[in-house]
Amino acid sequence: MEPEQIDEIIQHINSKYDENVPRLVKMLVRKKIGSLQSFDVESVPESLRNCTVEELIGIVKDGLDSGKLEL
Repeated sequence: MEPEQIDEIIQHINSKYDENVPRLVKMLVRKKIGSLQSFDVESVPESLRNCTVEELIGIVKDGLDSGKLEL
């Protein structure tokens, strides 16, 4: 992936994170970032590794709507 693409992704995340997110939520997200930093990609099922972002977003939305995804 090109550095410009990485920068674009980071800027997008930063802009979404700054938009009207309560301080408590930001604090909780920062706390959970540690588990993301120690995340082992090899522990993820192949189906998830081969999933597009669009598919993943749809799966998460459907899982939340149906109650199957417990977040």
